[in-house]
Amino acid sequence: MLIQQLDTVNIRLHHSAGDLAPEELVAQPIPSANPIGFIVWHMARSQDWAANTAIRDEPEVITRDPWSRSTIAVPGIGTGFEAGQAIDVSRRVDLNTLLAYADAVHADITSWLRNEDESLLDEVPDAGAHDGRHPEYLTAGFRAEMSSGPEHDDAVGRKGGLPAWIYLTSVAVTHLHRHLGEVDLLKELLRRGVR
Repeated sequence: MLIQQLDTVNIRLHHSAGDLAPEELVAQPIPSANPIGFIVWHMARSQDWAANTAIRDEPEVITRDPWSRSTIAVPGIGTGFEAGQAIDVSRRVDLNTLLAYADAVHADITSWLRNEDESLLDEVPDAGAHDGRHPEYLTAGFRAEMSSGPEHDDAVGRKGGLPAWIYLTSVAVTHLHRHLGEVDLLKELLRRGVR
């Protein structure tokens, strides 16, 4: 079921973002909203962080070749970024590269899950220690955003930490569905010329 949910997110990502023009990637149809390219980049980066850093303490896909040499190899996942940083990331986005990276992250996560026992989903990884090896995940903005929300509070209250399934269902699936709706809305506003 989890792999099917991840597959659905990847399919929807291609559907929502696959036809974006270069000028749309840097567009902000609503002045206070993040640029569309940044949002799409953030979605793929969030999945990479959740599976590889938070849960497994493995090198993220973005640090591997060929992604480490690409324009989208920006430290962090966008959480806690200032507006100027989000704009800068959107200017670095090449859509084909970004979608290929998202596919590589998706393949990495689903391959890992297919070869693991389901019991890993209830394990509580030491995400704080895993993040501690990466300065980009030690910023005040990142820490503040990642330590809030109803799923977080409930899991910490009941289990003393976030089990792997929270990172996979909340960060890598539900969170992305919200952003996909945001991309669809912003794209529609942009194409209608609404401001």
